[in-house]
Amino acid sequence: MGQTITTTQFYLKGRRQSTLTGYIRHVKGYSEPVQGSVFVKDVSEGSDNVDMSGKVVVITGANSGIGYELATYAAGKNAKVYMFCRSEKRGEAARQKITELTGSEKVELIQCDVSLKSSVEKAVNEFKTKENKLDALICNAGVLLNERTETSEGVETTFASHLIFGSYMLGLSLMPSIDPKEGRIIFVSSGGMYNTKFPSWETAASTGDVKSSSYSGNMAYSYAKRGQVLVAERWSKTYPQGPKVVSCHPGWVNTPAVEEAYGDQKKYLEPMRSTWQGAEGIAWLMTTGQNNLGENYGTWGQIDN
Repeated sequence: MGQTITTTQFYLKGRRQSTLTGYIRHVKGYSEPVQGSVFVKDVSEGSDNVDMSGKVVVITGANSGIGYELATYAAGKNAKVYMFCRSEKRGEAARQKITELTGSEKVELIQCDVSLKSSVEKAVNEFKTKENKLDALICNAGVLLNERTETSEGVETTFASHLIFGSYMLGLSLMPSIDPKEGRIIFVSSGGMYNTKFPSWETAASTGDVKSSSYSGNMAYSYAKRGQVLVAERWSKTYPQGPKVVSCHPGWVNTPAVEEAYGDQKKYLEPMRSTWQGAEGIAWLMTTGQNNLGENYGTWGQIDN
């Protein structure tokens, strides 16, 4: 009964805040300009007038959905963009599309499966051979699976990709490269974390046997997403002189991942936000001055700038 009540409250809150309707209402309160599309050529009418020249950005899961929008936005603002993508083929196709759209020649692909410790280590080492500093790390990649799977390293895939390796390990590995005065780490969490408190570590890490009929992909996802928020809070206290560490969620966004996970059930999330509408608040977090990110205790929520 308790989980039923929590899930109902989560859904009703999402209907009010996380849909396209909620986005339109939030935008009316913005104090800074927002672009109506991910790319506006030069500083012209419709631009938010941001310039990221000299900035270096790493975005995971950058070949589709929100990650792709963020990579396109940063490239269009003159940043050096590193796309960390699991599929080299899909990543390269996305990189070429971004380059063609924005005209930027500063977009690079690094193959990285964030569900694998070995792949994250390899990607970090490759990045460090190319750059000696990083301005923003956006941990966006992950999966929502309806059946329990384990990686080749024996870790539950959702937990590994969203939290253990895709956020915690990647963030710690790149933190020394991030400028403590103006740099930031951004965890792209999800409103799904409202659906549950963080369980015991054993439950979050195992989430049932591989063949267990009790496995819930939604709950595994929610555990990992709430874990990202807790990591942001903990790091903000542990590393008060380090880069800002924030977490946020994009609302209910019409992405390929949502289509794959929910199928026909996606209709219950309508009207959904476009990928750019889900990404633009995160783009603001990526570019705004550190003072606008608040005290260093881990920001959480939708971003209404």
